[in-house]
Amino acid sequence: MPAPYDLYDYFSYWENRSYEDKSERMALEHFLKRIIQKKSLVDIGGGFGRLGGLYGNQFGKCVVVDPSEKNLETGKRIYSKYLNIEFVQGSLPSLPFEKEQFEAALMVRVAHHVKDLTPSFVEIFRILTKDGCFILEFANKNHFLAVLKAFFMFNFKYLSDLSPVEKRSQESIKENKITFVNHHPKKIISALEKSGFEIIDMLSVSNFRNQTLKKIIPLALLLKFEKISQKPLSKIFFGPSIFILAKKK
Repeated sequence: MPAPYDLYDYFSYWENRSYEDKSERMALEHFLKRIIQKKSLVDIGGGFGRLGGLYGNQFGKCVVVDPSEKNLETGKRIYSKYLNIEFVQGSLPSLPFEKEQFEAALMVRVAHHVKDLTPSFVEIFRILTKDGCFILEFANKNHFLAVLKAFFMFNFKYLSDLSPVEKRSQESIKENKITFVNHHPKKIISALEKSGFEIIDMLSVSNFRNQTLKKIIPLALLLKFEKISQKPLSKIFFGPSIFILAKKK
């Protein structure tokens, strides 16, 4: 049975999303600098290895694990000259790796496909070495525009409701298409800590992800605003995407 992304052109998805791509790379670069042990890294749900160019030159061994055979084959072609990047088929919450196999784990644009992340966090804890680092990205339920909309709708319990928000249409739900949810930051932090992780740092990412802004403001300037805002805006979970750097206790 094909994985959902076998039927989707994920490579083309990024063609008109330079701002989002560069914003995420900016956050990832910031966190990678803080990881001391760089023998091995696993990119969970890494698709075709979109971010491989960032960590491939920093870590001795890199493994991209993804359920999509199509994405993996694309990645193998793109990174054919990278002898230290390997592509493996697999998915959470059961990864095909030994206990304490990696010094670092990365999971970007995956959490929105999983309603209950605790089993996945427990599995990632298992495959990380002692003091191993985990970089997590998740779609933020409480981003500024969502909170603003909730208040205008007199939904004053929105901020305190820790349950994820379903983003699929009713038609997509009926067709049993892949899960797509936004998570509450406090729920994510709690789940990480209960799974044995310590939160080291957070960044608010893609803070200016707006079609109008992207049309009227040059990309270079937009990214300058992004760079200076990622850390301070993380304190209020402003952006649609939150990056967390956590460490295995």
